[in-house]
Amino acid sequence: MTTTAPVPGGTTDCAAELAGRLRIAAGRLAREAGAQSRLDGMTPSRLAALAVLDSDGPLRVGALAERVGISAPTTSRLVDCLEGRGLIVRTADPDDHRAIRVSLSAEGAAGLHAVRELGAGLLADRIVDLDPHAVALLTAALPVIEELAAGSS
Repeated sequence: MTTTAPVPGGTTDCAAELAGRLRIAAGRLAREAGAQSRLDGMTPSRLAALAVLDSDGPLRVGALAERVGISAPTTSRLVDCLEGRGLIVRTADPDDHRAIRVSLSAEGAAGLHAVRELGAGLLADRIVDLDPHAVALLTAALPVIEELAAGSS
């Protein structure tokens, strides 16, 4: 692994390398943090649907499909599964009673919170093991990482 940082104001190649390294590192952290959810039968798409409903719900199935980035038929099956597990509820759309909206149930909210806490706990354990200089660098970089993440929504 390369440990040299690109020069501020560097070339597009530097930005591309930084983006690639950041993506790989974030992906590794996300996979490790999500390991427990796989044990509980929660796939990444199921967790993504719960997270979207937590932040944006209630939503029609089509809107949920669009936000999660999967097809409507796949989302329909996903909704059936999550409802069967008691993690979401279906209600009539107040704007069109022929349509339904799905929202997070209390059990779904608690489950999502538990998965998030587990992931944050695993990451916190690693942060505690860092030296103080590394923690200071991470703290300084966090607003930039949050800005990058906010730009994607």
